[in-house]
Amino acid sequence: MGSALAKQLRAPVTGSCMGWMAQRIMSMGNGADSIDAVSQLVAASGNTVVENPVIVEIGPGSGYAMKTMLSTLSPSRMYGIEISDAFRNQLLSDTELAPFHASDVLSLHGDDAKNLFFILNNSVDIIFAFNVIYFLNPLSVYLKECYRILKPGGCVMFSVKGVAQKMDPSVYINTDWDKCLQEMKTAGFVEVEAKEERLEDSLSYIPLYGKKPN
Repeated sequence: MGSALAKQLRAPVTGSCMGWMAQRIMSMGNGADSIDAVSQLVAASGNTVVENPVIVEIGPGSGYAMKTMLSTLSPSRMYGIEISDAFRNQLLSDTELAPFHASDVLSLHGDDAKNLFFILNNSVDIIFAFNVIYFLNPLSVYLKECYRILKPGGCVMFSVKGVAQKMDPSVYINTDWDKCLQEMKTAGFVEVEAKEERLEDSLSYIPLYGKKPN
């Protein structure tokens, strides 16, 4: 796939033909994969997600997983970290999300996830990122920030797709899952593992899971 489209898949640009195409591609399947990943996050946590958790989603895109977490996990606070203006505008205009904006449960931020200065140390229960880890460069810096904001016992889950390994490596930086897992361990996460591959064909994905030690 061309470098131009690969860059748009990272962060679609409003008003761009390539950006529109990237949004369409990432919305294929109506989010069935990212929605399934939410259920796997709960399963990986031993079905014991804390009541009214504080959640950070990095790269919510069209918001499929975000809506699922808001409706099923009932977070007390949720931060959506989305660097794409196109996706952020889409989320801001989504009527399903409007009540969560109005009640200050949900806030959207265009900041880079390597510096979430507005989130306190040890204040987040869950970090969720689907189709995102490839673009975090250098990965160690982003993982350090994830570790900082997670509470002891909090969890992080990056879900990845094999198709990323066929993309432009100058854009899709992190596509060796074993190296990603090792980086997570180096950052201090425990119980780090690649979970069983889920779903089939274009919807298939692998969850990379870890926890901050208690």
